[in-house]
Parts: sequence; structure tokens; C-alpha cells
Amino acid sequence: MIQTPTYALYVGMIRAYGGEMVNFHLDESKSWGLPADELQRSYKEAKEKGINPKAIVIINPGNPTGSVLSKQNL
Repeated sequence: MIQTPTYALYVGMIRAYGGEMVNFHLDESKSWGLPADELQRSYKEAKEKGINPKAIVIINPGNPTGSVLSKQNL
């Protein structure tokens, strides 16, 4: 699972290692925060497609947004 927007290098690495991208979207209106319900939505959607997520990437500070997630949000 990887956040959107994301750093392009991570997309290439996931594909190079045979992984399947599962995107979750950061909330721009909340300083690019990570809403828990969005993470759950993304996970559920992946499972419905037969994808079994095994890892999550949270880029902090964010690239390309430059945002820094709070301890509470993490």
C-alpha cells in the first residue's frame, strides 16, 4: 500500500519486485494528512480485487508534498 501523491521511484520499485500497487489518498485539505477511513477503504478495495496487502509505505516527510504527519496521525 502506498500513498498518493507519491515519489515516482517507489512506483518503479513496487513494479520491479512484482508487487501490486494499492493506493491510498492523502487529504490535501488537512495538510496532506492520512485519514484512517481512506486507509481502510483502500485495504478493503484491494481485498475485493483479490490482492493481499503485505506492506505499507508512509513517506514522512511527504514527497512530493513536503508535508509532515503529526504523531497522532501516524
